[in-house]
Amino acid sequence: MLNKISMFFSKGAFFMILSAGSFCMMTVFVKLAGDSLPTIQIVFVRGLFTLLITGFFLLKAKINPLGKNKRLLTARGLSGTIALFLVYESIQRFPLSEATVIQYLYPLFTAMIAAALISETVDRNILIGLFAGFFGVYAILGFPSLSNSHLDIESLAIAVCGSFLTGLAYVLVRKATSLNEHPLVVMFYFPLFTVPMCLPFLFSVWQHPSLLEWCYLFFVGLFTQFGQLFLTYGYKELPATKAAPISYIQVFFATIIGIVFFDEQLTFNFLIGSIMVLFSIILVMSSSTKKD
Repeated sequence: MLNKISMFFSKGAFFMILSAGSFCMMTVFVKLAGDSLPTIQIVFVRGLFTLLITGFFLLKAKINPLGKNKRLLTARGLSGTIALFLVYESIQRFPLSEATVIQYLYPLFTAMIAAALISETVDRNILIGLFAGFFGVYAILGFPSLSNSHLDIESLAIAVCGSFLTGLAYVLVRKATSLNEHPLVVMFYFPLFTVPMCLPFLFSVWQHPSLLEWCYLFFVGLFTQFGQLFLTYGYKELPATKAAPISYIQVFFATIIGIVFFDEQLTFNFLIGSIMVLFSIILVMSSSTKKD
């Protein structure tokens, strides 16, 4: 019991809380920028910011940015880029708190993908977590029926696919780091694909940002970089199964920010769904361990 309590006061837990707060602030500025700028433009600027900053630190440390496992890193870059686009789009289609909770289904998908790709164990707790998580999403959406005209299947599909690809990207990150790839190299491959994949679509939708919009974009990139930096140090200090559940404090942060700054309503369905999703995630992350 003392060990469990001390975990939440450790340096690693502190980094994970800072990471969750940083990513939550990132989503706030994504939402602000997305009121007038297309999603692809936000993704591009965010990727360019990360590419330049991460590339600078790699050059300074004299580390080969292309790494050793190029196919694996390429898959990580592609899956992460597509996931990023879908997640940012879902932020524009859902209230901030709901978009955050749906996105944080990714540990459920991580468990399934990890079992298939890197032979991690799926036990009873994980199976219960899967059902509980999907029930939570259903509750958050207000228990809609398929005939409900208010149910936007397209928006839901975008959000869930973004969550799934996020799970895939994290499994590939786990695999890459287990093969001794430097964390900065793994981070570098994300924008390495984000920036060029955005270019073909960027020219037809590009809008000249105002000074205020440039500030929004700057803070999207800044908080993303901080989030990934703190996340890296958090996972360095704590086992993944202990570090990951701490990041779900972002759901709490997002709910408070959504209510205070975006006039979003805290509904009973959202409370029940959030509890179910968080419960399912804790179950999955506490059970998902790699076989020796």
